[in-house]
Amino acid sequence: MEDTQARNREVLEAVRVRRDALYDTVMALERALATPTGGRPTEWADLVRNRVENVQLVLERHVAETEREGGFFDDVLEHAPHLRHAADRLRSEHRPLLNRVAELERSLDGVGSTEDCEAVRAAGVELIRQVLEHRHRGAELVYDAYSVDISAAD
Repeated sequence: MEDTQARNREVLEAVRVRRDALYDTVMALERALATPTGGRPTEWADLVRNRVENVQLVLERHVAETEREGGFFDDVLEHAPHLRHAADRLRSEHRPLLNRVAELERSLDGVGSTEDCEAVRAAGVELIRQVLEHRHRGAELVYDAYSVDISAAD
């Protein structure tokens, strides 16, 4: 029993670290998107690009750690096989999220006007919404698997 509790604490701490990193990088992207262009769209795009690259790195790490053999999804399915559908749904969201980040980064190459910035902002805000919804579904899976509310500290 004590080994199981220790293992669960380790799994939950790793999940908490991933969730916090994802949240922090997405909020940094939101702050960059909200920065006024000040008539300098290419400088604004450079700022946003840096934040998008950070989101890409954190999201790639999130995917690798949750999907790896023996990772979070395997742990959930081993101890709560009835949650396969929820885990599969989260897994299926990873590639589209990564693709959206890559699309957002590519869109920054063409920024040359305020109108371009507005289009990037709209795409960035939509990406943020999708990442946060994915994060919320992940919290539900953690709760259902471990009966622990990991978002209480957010």
